[in-house]
Amino acid sequence: MGNLFKRYDILMTVVLFLLAIPAQHFEWFALIEDQTLSFRHQLRLAYGDPKELAFSKNDIVLVNTDEAFFRAYKSFPLRRTDIAQIIKNVHDLGAKTIAVDMLMDFPSSYGEDPALAEALAGSGNTLLVAQAEFDHGKFIKINRPAPTLDAASRSAYTNISSNSTLLTMLSRLKVYPEVAQLEDGWPFSVQAAAMYLGVEPKLVGTDLMLGELKVPLDSGHRLYIDFPPLPTGSRFLSQTSGISALEFLDISALDENEREELAYWVRDKIVIIGDTSEVSHDWFDTPVGMVYGVEIIADTIHTLLKGGPLRPPSSEVEALAIIIVLALMLAVARMRNPLLRGLSAGTVLLGWSFVASMAYAKAGTVLPMSYVLLAAFLSYLWIEYRYYMLERDQKQQISKTFGQYIPSELVAEMNKSGQQVSVGGESREMTVLFSDVRGFTTISEGLSPQELTTLMNAFLSPMTHIIHDHRGTIDKYMGDAIMAFWGAPLRDEDHARHAIQAALRMHTGMEELAESFVARGWKPLKIGIGLNTGVMNVGNMGSDFRLAYTVLGDAVNLGSRLESLTKQYGVNIMISEFTKAKVGDLITRELDCVRVKGKDTPVRIFEPIGFEGEVDAETLSRINRHHEGLHLYTQQKWDAARVAFQGLLTEEPDRKIYQIYLDRIEHFVAEPPGADWDGVYTHKEK
Repeated sequence: MGNLFKRYDILMTVVLFLLAIPAQHFEWFALIEDQTLSFRHQLRLAYGDPKELAFSKNDIVLVNTDEAFFRAYKSFPLRRTDIAQIIKNVHDLGAKTIAVDMLMDFPSSYGEDPALAEALAGSGNTLLVAQAEFDHGKFIKINRPAPTLDAASRSAYTNISSNSTLLTMLSRLKVYPEVAQLEDGWPFSVQAAAMYLGVEPKLVGTDLMLGELKVPLDSGHRLYIDFPPLPTGSRFLSQTSGISALEFLDISALDENEREELAYWVRDKIVIIGDTSEVSHDWFDTPVGMVYGVEIIADTIHTLLKGGPLRPPSSEVEALAIIIVLALMLAVARMRNPLLRGLSAGTVLLGWSFVASMAYAKAGTVLPMSYVLLAAFLSYLWIEYRYYMLERDQKQQISKTFGQYIPSELVAEMNKSGQQVSVGGESREMTVLFSDVRGFTTISEGLSPQELTTLMNAFLSPMTHIIHDHRGTIDKYMGDAIMAFWGAPLRDEDHARHAIQAALRMHTGMEELAESFVARGWKPLKIGIGLNTGVMNVGNMGSDFRLAYTVLGDAVNLGSRLESLTKQYGVNIMISEFTKAKVGDLITRELDCVRVKGKDTPVRIFEPIGFEGEVDAETLSRINRHHEGLHLYTQQKWDAARVAFQGLLTEEPDRKIYQIYLDRIEHFVAEPPGADWDGVYTHKEK
């Protein structure tokens, strides 16, 4: 648990999700949340129950003045005496509530207010538009209709403010508790619905009560407007649930059937009289696109009469949602694989988007979406930032630790591969190489210190490049000697092959250097190389004052012993049976089965010649004859073995191994080893 809280990405994840709570409550990112509402509402219209979402045509009708109306009316704006006539006719045809969405806060310049007031008073259940004045969210006052009209009808304010200061998006209706306490202090839609139901609205906590009808609001006393779907081909609600006000200007000439047909539109309904002409500019952006103001009023009344189908979740549900997504992001933070981490984070983001969208579309539950997604996304960025910093530090540590041992290309590969690289001690199978210059003491005695330094650099530099080119790690330089290994710090399944390839190339590299050495007045150098493969301890080892990345173990010691034996057997490179076993296509000459100093277990040793396809037929023939002679030797068939090795020596008089076995044969002829002889030769010196 202590380590958990040391991780700043986890702490930031917790902080971000805690911040999401007040951010949602105070709507710090209302613009983003409104965009998610728009997306979710489109899903609701597409996948919700059409019957439940359908507009309340039996309760609400729009009587609108559109372009066609004003073309026929041949004047703008509508005279108040004609508004009075429309109100009277609509009332006479049976309208239950008449809501006039036309601002008339100044007296008529033509003295038309008394006629309109008479029509309002005579119709009874009428509602006029007022405006609530706010200054930076603080209520100032209500601007009521002109006095004559105000005395004849009730009024309510229609101005709905956007949740965002950057973009006007009308998706919710806010009820101000302090304003609702005043006379006619309710929003226009609320008051119209209450008048239609014959009740007075009340606020009980975050519930709006319209008589027995309870409409839940969110914590800020906001109602989510449930914009209904429109029939295919229709753009505006007024086109499908409205009728032109022109029909109600004069109904005196209508016969009984025509009058009844017109009454069908308004009888026992809330009639909303408003302007849907483009010249009025009374339209706003909503989750379903651009909607006229009078249509927003109708949609809001529809939502109220439905009991507020879009409902905020309880505080417990909101907290549970945040906790669940937080827990998932904490699980993501524990994942070390970047691909799995990215896919998991994406799954969390998409998963919550799906849950919040379906809850809105199917159940009408408005879960917080953008705030949770934003917290999750920022958490993921913090998580990735931490892993990026860890990876950067690891790469720097790798470069710092191994840059002096291995080439920059291999360091880059280590960083790219993402392998776990440890500088602490660990055991793994590896191959070690030891090389030493023969007769170096004699050579160095004839050189000045400066010349010796130049010679060593001329020798060690190309040898180091060869080792690096074959993925080797330089352990150390010991005077004229080189110690290197394969299989660490970067794991290498072909460590034995790469080590042998490097050894063979070092041998040919020395031959190539001979000419340049002679030209500079130096004697050509000859080196002996010993290779062994086995389990070794590798890591940073040393003291408190100095550490070195090196290898230790019996397998390392055997590699050193084999390098010492190269001179005795007259070979340039010697490998153990363990190294040979790792490279199936290697052509070798078996040299002996020996016990090296300090070891009781015998080991077979070989001289690597090359790989299959690289060795000529004559050499292969001699190697086979050599192995036949070696078999005769181990079977104590001295005469036959002598003939085999003598024939080979005649062909290759400079190959020391043949003379070694001829000498041993003469010794064993004189002093037979006995029937229990195992053919092992024990070396008494390193």
